[in-house]
Amino acid sequence: MKVVILSDQKPGHYKQSLGIVEKMPECRTVWLEIQFRCKWRDNLLRVFMCLFGGVPLPISFIHRLLRWSLIPESYNALVQHQAADIILSTGSSVAAVNLLLGRILRAMTVTCRRPSPVGTRYFDLAILPMISWHHAARKDNICRTIGVPNPISPESLDAKQKQLESELNLSDCPRIGVLLGGTDRHETITRDEAEWLSEICQVTAEKMDAQILVTTSRRTPSDVTASMVSTVKHADWCPLFITPDTSSELEDPYQAILALSDLLIVTADSFSMVCEAASSGRKVIVLILSKEKTRLPKRYEVYRYMEEHSIVSRCRLDGLEAHLANALASEMSNKSLQDTETAVGAIRQWVANRSSI
Repeated sequence: MKVVILSDQKPGHYKQSLGIVEKMPECRTVWLEIQFRCKWRDNLLRVFMCLFGGVPLPISFIHRLLRWSLIPESYNALVQHQAADIILSTGSSVAAVNLLLGRILRAMTVTCRRPSPVGTRYFDLAILPMISWHHAARKDNICRTIGVPNPISPESLDAKQKQLESELNLSDCPRIGVLLGGTDRHETITRDEAEWLSEICQVTAEKMDAQILVTTSRRTPSDVTASMVSTVKHADWCPLFITPDTSSELEDPYQAILALSDLLIVTADSFSMVCEAASSGRKVIVLILSKEKTRLPKRYEVYRYMEEHSIVSRCRLDGLEAHLANALASEMSNKSLQDTETAVGAIRQWVANRSSI
């Protein structure tokens, strides 16, 4: 079975598609990077497919659309493929191309998340996290997941843990991974909060004889990163501090932190990062930094669901120190998300149903 994956070069989208195909070893995978001639052509193609996605289109016209929209390298890479069983994409930018290529190759079209404005109704299968369930125009083509698919699993992390401990010459002690996101319109981490978090890390490391492993993202404010570097990076209880521009001998420093940690703190602004942490099999604390208000983003409904089902716990900075102590002392483990397995099962079921027709 051949799977063509359309990539918009965004790491979060890449990881969702990667997580799915890694769980499908029977598939032959081809990755195609999609680039548009300009942004307005990307937007116009999306609007066109939103309006006419259900209309039969001549193959010659589809080719003209793609040639008009994409840079020559992307278009030529697409048309090199004469056959495929599945077209898989994540993100709004590549959704219209997915549907058009699916028609050319008569392949199953699969999207992760809900692409805007195309929506999900024209896809054979749409893998929707809980925050998007209410957007489903059709019900028969929806695979419902709690979070989003990703390449993280307890088994893969456990297999790496001992090897990494040896490579990094780490002592046998509790380890806490801190995954810092960035900003969005609902919340952000400030320099003051970063300093407070650093103090909590230091107190916890000294009281619990623990190590702290830290990673920031490309969206982390520069003053927050600078504050964490100055207060945490060179502490003897912080053997691993990774920023996006850090050079490292580790193959995947981010996954190394997940593998080495007994407990993960992840900021609530990044839904995909929370889902990855919740797929790890580690204890997870979702650190809430938004101001107390009546209306929170929809991802908080998912976090509440995860907490009710013992997948994560939620906490604000003023309660984090006590929460960490209790979590490290507890022998109970969190359940892990199984969203990738759910998505793969839905794809295989669709393929089996199609083969039986």
